[in-house]
Amino acid sequence: MPLVTQTFNDKSLMRIALIMAIIQFANALEYMMFNPVFAFMAADFSVPVSFSGYVSGMYTAGAVLSGIIAFYRIGRFNKKRFLLANMALLGMLTFLTSFASSISLLLVLRFCAGLVGGTTMGVGISILINHAPANLRGKMLATVITAFSMVSIVGMPAILFLCAHSGWHVALWLISALCVLTLPLIVAFIPRDPISCDTLPALPLDKNTLLFAAGNALVQFSPMLVIPVLVPLMTRQLGASVEQLPWLFFAGGIAGFLSTKMTGALTSHFTALSLATGSTLVFILSLLIPALGYPHSALFIILFLGASYSRLVSSSALTLQFPDDGQRAGFSSLQTAIMYLMTTAAFFLSAFLLPTDEIAPQNMNMLLVLCAISASGFPILVIILQKKLAKRTIQTERVVSG
Repeated sequence: MPLVTQTFNDKSLMRIALIMAIIQFANALEYMMFNPVFAFMAADFSVPVSFSGYVSGMYTAGAVLSGIIAFYRIGRFNKKRFLLANMALLGMLTFLTSFASSISLLLVLRFCAGLVGGTTMGVGISILINHAPANLRGKMLATVITAFSMVSIVGMPAILFLCAHSGWHVALWLISALCVLTLPLIVAFIPRDPISCDTLPALPLDKNTLLFAAGNALVQFSPMLVIPVLVPLMTRQLGASVEQLPWLFFAGGIAGFLSTKMTGALTSHFTALSLATGSTLVFILSLLIPALGYPHSALFIILFLGASYSRLVSSSALTLQFPDDGQRAGFSSLQTAIMYLMTTAAFFLSAFLLPTDEIAPQNMNMLLVLCAISASGFPILVIILQKKLAKRTIQTERVVSG
């Protein structure tokens, strides 16, 4: 292939990846903001702040349901039009939420937002990956995943600032506007999925499909055990002051962003097992800092979030090798549904192990040990998944040669 053509193709792919990252940013921020923002909303709905759990739970329920339906049905739809409709609906639902006057209406709107949000990125990533050559897929995935760290660096601080100074309604209007701004980008720059709707049937929902679809969720289970208690962990066990927290989260977000980009670049140079082992060792090392009582909160959050994002990129690059191009949208939607389920399970387990506001050090250490044990299984998971991919390749070659 001529060099000029390759450069043009790489630039086109990166442009698609950046637009997908913007879509992911809007989608993730719309979901993640409701937990902290509900503290500003609760009084207007005459409910306690603890109702934020119900609000998040309704979104999760909608996302899981739509993800499972999409696994079987998404192949029948034009992916670009589906993505366009999803972002338009998400913007509309977020805008309507700002005018909700009762908690029941709010819960219905969040369930509907989950139905939309549960399939958006599965479809978006499938379009991107289906256009990217195998050696660039890790880099493209990493570009999209950086959206999560940008939510921590830019999105949440901006939303909380608006809530504090202009009201929560304005924060929701900003998210709605961001969703609408993605629409012309999708129309102008996102290509049609090169796979026709009827190329392949949906993947069978067997043990291999479930294992690969659950890979990312299993990897993210470990950090999600700690995420709900990051603030008390850093203030009580690591000695950070409340005034330092915004800067600590900002530093962690930067570390996550850089780690994501670096891991994406390394996926074409190192094996998945090497990346999984290295990132897991760093992750466990970060947990030793609070477990041993070292007062290094900045070092902890930098290593913790950096390793968490690195593990996610490594896992995503491996699991997305399982589906064929025509089945990737449904597979990615199932991945998202399982991710929401596993995240919810991790949050509930964290709350169960730490049931009171006064967190005893031994209970926190128990949580950290559980986190480290669950994280250590990632390299083993990589070996299992790689063996299954290799076995499938051998079987395919035999069929072709026979």
